[in-house]
Amino acid sequence: MKITSLTAYKVRVPTKGDYKMARGTHKALSTLIVKLETDSGHVGYGDSHQGVAGYTPETVETMHAVVSHTYAPALKGQELTSVEGLHALLSSERMGNQFARSAVEMAAFDALARSYDLSIAQLLGGPVRRSLKLSASIGIDTPEKVAETARGYVAGGYGTVKVKVGTADVQQDIARVRAVRQAVGDGVRIRVDANAGYSISDALTFMRGIGELGLEHVEQPVAGQDIDGMVRLRRLGAAPIMADESVVTPSDAYRFIAAGAVDAVKIKITKVGGYINARKIIDICEAAGTQLIIGQGMCSSLEAAAEAQIACAYNHVCDVAEMVGPTKLADDLSRTPMDLSAGTLDLPPGKGIGLDIDEAKLREYTIA
Repeated sequence: MKITSLTAYKVRVPTKGDYKMARGTHKALSTLIVKLETDSGHVGYGDSHQGVAGYTPETVETMHAVVSHTYAPALKGQELTSVEGLHALLSSERMGNQFARSAVEMAAFDALARSYDLSIAQLLGGPVRRSLKLSASIGIDTPEKVAETARGYVAGGYGTVKVKVGTADVQQDIARVRAVRQAVGDGVRIRVDANAGYSISDALTFMRGIGELGLEHVEQPVAGQDIDGMVRLRRLGAAPIMADESVVTPSDAYRFIAAGAVDAVKIKITKVGGYINARKIIDICEAAGTQLIIGQGMCSSLEAAAEAQIACAYNHVCDVAEMVGPTKLADDLSRTPMDLSAGTLDLPPGKGIGLDIDEAKLREYTIA
């Protein structure tokens, strides 16, 4: 089964409203859809979205260029049966480009799994579970608004909520988290995400201000490369520390865990470059006894389904995931959108990635 073509589409899907985080605000989902076709007639799709300015090194435009002009020519005519071989080929063609590579690798896994009449979770050796609990993700707003939003999620069935912080007003961030704890009570788990927005001094102030609130963890309080700052904050003991922006490669996971900088690691399939690197990071975390969480707050149903496949394939992955991006979109690219309103995600029943893309919607939201 040989790859005959690889086509990239620049797509923009409107959101229901602004989703604000420390590094910027999502006003729409800007994403790259990759379609992989084979001589056997099997087709796979991949999806990798663009983060806000200053958050991710790649844009839809750069991903489109790399996929169209580097990866597509390199993969045309290649056998699809060895995704490990394709992974090595992409590495030899162009270093980095994790987001672009993720979309390509996702499409390859989708087509390969469909050719075997399997889901990707089955292709990876699972599933060990068929549903995930979800953590709601709440953007930056006033303490009153954030608390109101949290109450709504909990009333709808969510048992975990994540609050975005990391602004220049640390006391206001502390007030947001306190307001949420007061609104939802002690029985709901609260995660906090600073998106690398704090200096070490502001992070210390924040951590001291939330120490008695019983948070599940504080995600990426300082810059991704600040391993010393992460170690210092973890030693403070105010709350567990989770790395996100710090861990892009398997070697990053090893370095931060070995340094004693993290209690947990968060991976997004796009950020780490696809399923193969994600699997390696999961193995490192399992060997070290470090918690591993999968998901992201802004993505399409296609990307959420792709992450659900790997989250359901391995025992060590936390069963409270974060791929809640589809809840923020005004429309969906899938023929059968996932219903995440009750705080759970069922592993999609289809083959491959589990969902079929709506070609009409893809055409509608593709931009020049």
